[in-house]
Amino acid sequence: MASSSAPARLTIAFGAEPVLVDRAVAATVASIRAIDPGAQRVTVAASNPDGGDNIRDAGAPTLFGDGTILIVTGADSASDDVDEALRQFVLDAPDSAWLIVTHPGVVKGKNLMDALRKAGAVQIECAAVKRGAATLEYLTRAVASHKRSMTQDALAALYDAIGQDLRLLTAAISQLVSDVEADPISVDDVRSYFGGVADVSGFIISDAVWERRSVDALRSLRWATQSSDNVAVATVSALAGGLRSIVRVAGVGAGASENDVAREAGVPPWKVKVLRRQWSGWSGDQRRLAAAAVALADADGALKGGVLEGSSLDAEQKRMALERLIMQTGAPRA
Repeated sequence: MASSSAPARLTIAFGAEPVLVDRAVAATVASIRAIDPGAQRVTVAASNPDGGDNIRDAGAPTLFGDGTILIVTGADSASDDVDEALRQFVLDAPDSAWLIVTHPGVVKGKNLMDALRKAGAVQIECAAVKRGAATLEYLTRAVASHKRSMTQDALAALYDAIGQDLRLLTAAISQLVSDVEADPISVDDVRSYFGGVADVSGFIISDAVWERRSVDALRSLRWATQSSDNVAVATVSALAGGLRSIVRVAGVGAGASENDVAREAGVPPWKVKVLRRQWSGWSGDQRRLAAAAVALADADGALKGGVLEGSSLDAEQKRMALERLIMQTGAPRA
């Protein structure tokens, strides 16, 4: 990216990762306003039927030469009129105008992107971040950008809890670095901070159950039910997801590398070691594991309203059923 003292007149945020696109646009706007604080921001969707006219208006010289930052989003959906207006903007725009174009990186709109690059556009790569290690690397950089650090266990717990939504992950990191004073931020900080979120609580409880730490699982469940009304269904879903992952990893075989297991089982590479450890606690107790799968299926129906007419449970009955499931499933091996 051009320096803040000389921002590029033309910038392309190229790729399909929304968080990275937003960051690229925000950073470019900031660099422009560093030299022209009064520059007006105008956003035009390339799919807008009036997009061409809006672009021409933004590129017209103003009476007092005020700066304009024109942001055109979704250039892959540009009509012929928008395409023509953008090309003309590049040729005729005054020195007080800047253009930022976002494009998801698909083939459609390639000719327009090539024309902008040929005109000197600076391209910022915003490709989608791959699951697993690449996402953890992104999270590490996001934490470092706040001049903070998190343990690898904490990063893995956050990722496992929230999933592959970089927008939510980035927001979660911002909240953690703002509210947690300890450095590095630990896995306990992550679990404590997000304990009131049903999906996150479910993940914490699931890990404890499949590691046969039933007392820890029960403690987490009781804590979670005090701060969320939707723990039961989320917990059963997390338990079922954890069981499926354990079985998939076990099916690959002990001799395979973590990367091979991750690819075959469809889990992130960093999760393989955890799942192998969990499987080691069940590998000699497979009848009980099968019974746990049946119990989970029964609990899923019961906690979602009951399988038969009139069999729905009230809130207290659901809590008791879930506690019983956790204690029976996650009890240490005799």
